[in-house]
Amino acid sequence: MNQPKKKSSTGLWIFGSIAFLFLIFGISMYASSRSNDQADLQTRSVTLTDAGFDTPITFQAETTEDDYMRYLNIVKDVFVNDNKLFDQYHSYEGINNVRTLNEQAADHPVKVDPRLIDVIELSEQAEKINPKFDIAEGNILSLWHDIRDMEEPELPAPEQIDQAKKHTGSEGIIINKENNEISFADDSIKLDLGAVAKGYTAQKAKEALEEAGLTNGFINAGGNVVLIGNKTDGSDWVVGIQKPDTNDSLVRLRFETPQSMVTSGDYQRFVTIDGKRYSHIIDPDTGYPAEFMRSVTVIDPDSAWADAMSTALFTMSVEDGMKVADENDLQAVWITDKGSLDLKPDLSTSEFDIYYTDGLADQISLVKEK
Repeated sequence: MNQPKKKSSTGLWIFGSIAFLFLIFGISMYASSRSNDQADLQTRSVTLTDAGFDTPITFQAETTEDDYMRYLNIVKDVFVNDNKLFDQYHSYEGINNVRTLNEQAADHPVKVDPRLIDVIELSEQAEKINPKFDIAEGNILSLWHDIRDMEEPELPAPEQIDQAKKHTGSEGIIINKENNEISFADDSIKLDLGAVAKGYTAQKAKEALEEAGLTNGFINAGGNVVLIGNKTDGSDWVVGIQKPDTNDSLVRLRFETPQSMVTSGDYQRFVTIDGKRYSHIIDPDTGYPAEFMRSVTVIDPDSAWADAMSTALFTMSVEDGMKVADENDLQAVWITDKGSLDLKPDLSTSEFDIYYTDGLADQISLVKEK
């Protein structure tokens, strides 16, 4: 087999799957300000690069400097702590995390933080909507993770895929809520919460900020966008969905009330082998990356649910995803390469077709092409 050079996928997605149009406040990537009637009340923004989840985390709020730093520390603490909890690659002293479960839960019940149980139970709800959403497909995900890290990546052998597919299914995860314990029925099962952990953490950060007194702002954790409160000038929130393979926005959405938006896209993490792109989101039926679309964005008040659903919808066709969205009261936007589907798009550009659920008809519009 030819061994092509690895193509890095981190550059574009570092700026987030969802590109803010910056009409929201007039954001800068680092501490910026906008004068208000009160001299010390300003719009401030910082992008954290050391808070975990292998992604930059932008937090913006209109507040005083002292309050902003207090809120920023809350955001950082929540993300740093949850990153340790949901990490499947590293161990941390005093923490039973996903790696601990993968190493020990088949031998004996492992006592865990209740947040781990929360995320697993939420994931099981998502699996009921789309059985392809499987947090126990860690063996397959690890196989492709290792391939993406190769200097000269090669496709896995069919027998490697078949072996990894043998040990999946969340029915092998046993939860004892009374004792906060988790065990595995299959000694080869491997847990991976990457499809929901970041959205869950962003939601918990929002809740902690609101409890601390924040009334308006947003968090953008690598495409997991959480809006907090209403804008002080009474205008709508305006958020853009990223144009694949660029840092520009393709469409924009307007919200009168705060929402969460999460995008799953094939341009966020991928590997190129023999000229073909393979994304990080795996279809467990085939053991290979899903290829139904370029991206799907889910809008929901709860960031954890939006995160889970964006992954669930990415692993099914646009047509099937629309049915699932309609049956479960989901709002979503799909982006495909132009002309790739025998389905009339709701919006279209020279490169892409856009489909969306009926509930977004009055909120979505194209961004003018440059």
